[in-house]
Amino acid sequence: MYYENEKGYLQLLKDTLNEGEKVETRNGNTISKFGLMLKFTNIENLPLLTTKKVYFKGVLEELLWFLKGSVDSKELEQKNVNIWKGNSTREFLDSNNLFNYQEGELGPIYGWQWRTFGKKYNSIGDQYGIDQIKYVIEELLKPNNSRRAVLTGWNPLQLSEMALPPCHILYTFYKNKKGLSCLMTMRSSDLFLGLPFNIASTAILTHIIAKILHIKTDNIAIAINDAHIYEEHITAVNEQNTRDIIQNNIELIINSEVPLLESSIDEKIKWINNLKYEDFILKNYNSHSQIKAIMK
Repeated sequence: MYYENEKGYLQLLKDTLNEGEKVETRNGNTISKFGLMLKFTNIENLPLLTTKKVYFKGVLEELLWFLKGSVDSKELEQKNVNIWKGNSTREFLDSNNLFNYQEGELGPIYGWQWRTFGKKYNSIGDQYGIDQIKYVIEELLKPNNSRRAVLTGWNPLQLSEMALPPCHILYTFYKNKKGLSCLMTMRSSDLFLGLPFNIASTAILTHIIAKILHIKTDNIAIAINDAHIYEEHITAVNEQNTRDIIQNNIELIINSEVPLLESSIDEKIKWINNLKYEDFILKNYNSHSQIKAIMK
């Protein structure tokens, strides 16, 4: 099934409630559908949902945290971003047999895989792993339209060391005359709380890489294996579906001066590593109010 833009997202919610199957899962009952595709066209107009307020600071701070290779939730908590706090408490870590981790420590999750894929977790020595962000940029800079610009977070060798296995597992980038696009694949998607976050994060990541390449952005698409709504979120979903979409021309400005296209790959990576929240300006984002729901 194929859905497009925010109107499509709302239809995805309706179809999942109306046609999905009730499934008992690790952390609660869900209404679930399989094999869906959601596409946002022209992400120069940043795809932040307007039928409820998206937590932009949390989206951006988490993405920059990933891009720095960080795995310590307390780094986010110091910025008053607590989205990983519940999954890094002493109780949660012990329940996953991660007794040797400090509170806040999440193991080799997204950032570790993005920036040091293949490195043993907390190893000491010369094994640095593969910097996949560097690899993706190098592929996209090639003149022969590489189809190998792929970023993966799924590493079966280290799943047992992660506080949570990744939900957004694969990013495949596509460059043409219109600009840079990205297809992101999710093994599992919480449609109400998680997916709006993932939509915005994928779009911002595409903007950052396009900035390095000195090109525009085009589209993003999200392929979902298990698309689900938790039973506890049904009331909130129904409320969101009563709201009208607000037409915006949402602009994301990255103020940090980007290296020249002819600069070295190390200069480009240094620019990404040094990005901070204050380097980004969000313009023209108008939305309905936040709709609260329990995190599952």
